[in-house]
Amino acid sequence: MLYRILRLIAKLILKIFYSFEVKYEKNLPEGACIFVANHQSLLDPVVVACSVKRPVIFLASSELYKRRFLKYFLKIDKAIPIKKNSPDLNAIKQALFRLKEGNSIGLFPEGGISPTGKVEKMYEGAMYIAYKSGKPIVPVAIKGTREILPFGKYFPKFRGKIELKIGEPIYPNLNIDIKMEIVELRDKVMQNILTMLEE
Repeated sequence: MLYRILRLIAKLILKIFYSFEVKYEKNLPEGACIFVANHQSLLDPVVVACSVKRPVIFLASSELYKRRFLKYFLKIDKAIPIKKNSPDLNAIKQALFRLKEGNSIGLFPEGGISPTGKVEKMYEGAMYIAYKSGKPIVPVAIKGTREILPFGKYFPKFRGKIELKIGEPIYPNLNIDIKMEIVELRDKVMQNILTMLEE
């Protein structure tokens, strides 16, 4: 209930202070899915959550839980803490459990906010989760949040344009070797996001 109230407040703020636009390439799949987006700003989880008509449980860096203000909102979202720069099997297990319950999850596979705003690499955790769960990945391209709340900043500018493009679902092929499919999924997702960012 509190999640929905905060999401409604966030939507109102986005509509009042910003030019906020969401484009869908295709309708979202029914049931649980995995939203995978580029990461430009601390605002990114907020704008993704406000762009889809379903709750999204995000995987968030365990470092963010050290900040009291952010920790409060992460708990409301029931976010899953994940260690940076190392495989976190506990976080992956929690994500798989949430998907099995019917919840959608959100990930930023670059491993953190991009200092340059460019997508230069993607870790494969999201693709592993997709393969193990059989759930589709929905690629999301985010533009504009970096200009409103830049890397390393905590107070946003109250003007600007935010644009989200939500791509066509990408389903894992469970009939081929997991290692091969994870690499293929990563390449597909990254290329899809890069293409949407360039449009």
